[in-house]
Amino acid sequence: MDLSEQIYRGGFHSVMKHRDNKRIPYTDPQAYLPAVDCDFDALEVAVVTAPQGDTSELNDLALRDVEYRAEFQGQSQLFYIHAMLIANLRRDNAAPETAALFHRLWAEKGRLLAEALPMRWRISAATTFADWGVTMEQRSLGMGLSVLFDMIKFVESERRFVGQAGDTPLVRSDGADQISIAFDMQPYSFHRGDLDRNMLARLWDLAEGERVMFPLAKAMLFALMMDKRTIFARAQAFKDGQGRR
Repeated sequence: MDLSEQIYRGGFHSVMKHRDNKRIPYTDPQAYLPAVDCDFDALEVAVVTAPQGDTSELNDLALRDVEYRAEFQGQSQLFYIHAMLIANLRRDNAAPETAALFHRLWAEKGRLLAEALPMRWRISAATTFADWGVTMEQRSLGMGLSVLFDMIKFVESERRFVGQAGDTPLVRSDGADQISIAFDMQPYSFHRGDLDRNMLARLWDLAEGERVMFPLAKAMLFALMMDKRTIFARAQAFKDGQGRR
């Protein structure tokens, strides 16, 4: 293998360095988080207030505090706390109390979070379970959901970049059978393939066996079942005879 031909210059060394540069610990993270035994019921009805004063010179976690207060202004304090927990758990040397609070929050308020949070934060929660899950099942389900939805974002962003809406039906081109795909794999059959169903079935199996994560997984996978702007929807529409062959 000619390392100079790698699609990411520097290969995995540069990939990992890029990630590590984003994992520098925050300064005094506990100043922005409640105690592990805090009252979630009280925090659920408490409302996030807007950031105050001049924020132009802020950095570190103080900047996240401002960002999340603005995003969740007027909403439950639990959503702000959830965001701050994830921000901290993405950094190195996060305190054990931070992970404990994240798991307690999902164990006690998981249904509320799963139903109310936008997809961005559902994906972030899944990624956090992948990194910090207390069981192998949580880590596996979190990783599966995280990778699946990140790849959907990647694929659909490419379509958007070239001006193709996600709900535009698949159009088969003449000569398509002569085009190879990556790694010279056998292409997925848009007529009979079941790769997509198998992926979803594996994740659903994991979800049904995971009490804490089930509300999150259900919300994410049901959203995938309903949104017509994904490769899953386009493939199924083609099979149902709605695509242009």
